[in-house]
Amino acid sequence: MMLCKKHLGATLAILGVVAFVLCTLWGYVIPVDVRELHADLLRISVLGWSTMNLTSFLLGVIQWAIWGWLIGTAFSAIGAWCERSCSKH
Repeated sequence: MMLCKKHLGATLAILGVVAFVLCTLWGYVIPVDVRELHADLLRISVLGWSTMNLTSFLLGVIQWAIWGWLIGTAFSAIGAWCERSCSKH
């Protein structure tokens, strides 16, 4: 199965944003005693995260989109390199 290198970065960026939004919404559903752990994990994974507010949410969306795009671009570059190096043999 071939990956679409042209769209992999954008796809992972969108997937990252969707995952972050679901994670943020999950913070409102979980029991109160677990919310502090959830907030600590968000503080670790999102630079500038303070509390559940609009600024932190927008920072998270932007950062998760950037990370998704970077990971997708890296996978595309690695896949292209593997195709070139394997086709020489």
